[in-house]
Amino acid sequence: MKTFKKIGTFLFIFSFIVLPVFAYAQGTLPNNPSQPSGPTQTGGISGTGGTINIPNPLRDGTNNLMSLIVTILNKIVMPIAAIAVVVFIIYAGFTYVLAQGNPVEIKKAHDRLLYGLIGAGIVLGAVGISKVVENTVSGLIS
Repeated sequence: MKTFKKIGTFLFIFSFIVLPVFAYAQGTLPNNPSQPSGPTQTGGISGTGGTINIPNPLRDGTNNLMSLIVTILNKIVMPIAAIAVVVFIIYAGFTYVLAQGNPVEIKKAHDRLLYGLIGAGIVLGAVGISKVVENTVSGLIS
């Protein structure tokens, strides 16, 4: 029974992390295949041809070290941390439900929820601190 719970939990978390990647993988098809407008899809889909243009997320005015660090934090680290916090809180909720009145399991679920909320506080605090540091450094440079 425990293996089924572990497998079910793994598949549930896996579906929330991996399936959105595949949902956004398909490009848009043009209205007129002879004149592509915007991103199109290569491969065997209706013989449309064309290419998919994926913009570089780090090319948003990244011309110095500070803007590179801010861009990496805002576009890579913070979304991953936010998703991890949400998944951990959802996992804590599932452990509450699966505890079924067992005080030891409820204590574990309570600790997991507490740690998830502490993680959310750390992520929000990091955003605030990074904004303060960014404004301070940009004020000193200009």
